[in-house]
Amino acid sequence: MNLAQNALATLALSTLATVACAQEASSDCPSVDIGKCFTDLSTGIRMAYVETGPKDGPALILLHGLTGSARSWADTMAAIQQKDPSLHVIAVDQRGHGAASMPDPNVCAADPKACFTPKHFADDLIAFMDAKGLEKAAVAGSSMGSLIAQELALTHPERVTATILLGSTAASKDNPILSYYLLDDPVHGAWAEGLQAKGITSPEAIYNATPQDADPNIQTWLSEVWVVSLFADPALLQAVSNETAQVKMGTWIGATEALLAYDNSGHLGDLKVPTLALWGTQDTVFPLKPDQEMLQEALASARGQGTPTYWKQYGVEPLPDNGLQVGDFGHNLQWEAPVPLADDIVAFLKTGEPTRDAVRIGKGSKVEVTPDAAMIVGGK
Repeated sequence: MNLAQNALATLALSTLATVACAQEASSDCPSVDIGKCFTDLSTGIRMAYVETGPKDGPALILLHGLTGSARSWADTMAAIQQKDPSLHVIAVDQRGHGAASMPDPNVCAADPKACFTPKHFADDLIAFMDAKGLEKAAVAGSSMGSLIAQELALTHPERVTATILLGSTAASKDNPILSYYLLDDPVHGAWAEGLQAKGITSPEAIYNATPQDADPNIQTWLSEVWVVSLFADPALLQAVSNETAQVKMGTWIGATEALLAYDNSGHLGDLKVPTLALWGTQDTVFPLKPDQEMLQEALASARGQGTPTYWKQYGVEPLPDNGLQVGDFGHNLQWEAPVPLADDIVAFLKTGEPTRDAVRIGKGSKVEVTPDAAMIVGGK
């Protein structure tokens, strides 16, 4: 275990000790390693979640990305609770992900995309908040989760106190990574062939199958292509990879196709909820051009109408021409920079602004924080 991993382990233990009494009163599921709680929603989904902090504290809901789960936020969740134990922090498994249920195959198997749009995910969250008695909550989302956070803030601004967008964009429509390197192949390519070879051919059978059914060596592809980071804790990546291999094909197909049709660029300027976007300079999924430029433009439009919006950069080294992360922060900041990320989230919730600290990968692949040197666009 390296020093960074040791520090995170110490932080997690310290967090549990600091808020132990509050957790005894507030939750039976404070950690993904202890076990998840479940709530049956009015949308028909059984949502899984973990939560820490007092139930009467300000609520913060954490949303994972495509094929992820609450585990994706584990290190950052611990850091947030350590930074501000008064927060009621909830990380969810969304429909078709982690331990949450799939949408009804009788309705969705023939056309999974019709059951995995950002609106469906946002409707689940409103139903979840209702079931938990949460009148309002701040929402932080990574990648796909950030688009769901956008959808929630645009359609239910009265229920959202703030949005934090990690590795986001204003439009995932026709994204080349999702299209060429995921949906075309392996999802509709090698995996479809693997399932067919096993006689898994009906829409419902495909919907309920997993990548593990299609490719017994799926862990190799996941570790080389999908669950990838140069700077995240390897133990976290392995745990995420193990769960990802069990995500059903209905989710891989439906959520990816829905994202490839999603364009929020014409609506995001109407945001009425204070919003912070955080982005790593070597994000391979939503890079500077065109995604961050579109996002900055939309946030500036919202800011022009009186909504506080900020866009903050993590890292300094640009994405190389080959499109591969090599030496600075990438797409999943919650994996790679949990402590600085927690600082920014808590600062934004408390003050309406992120910290002014610049965050980058320095010597020895260590996270370096420089006070009052951040690249930030926007304001109140």
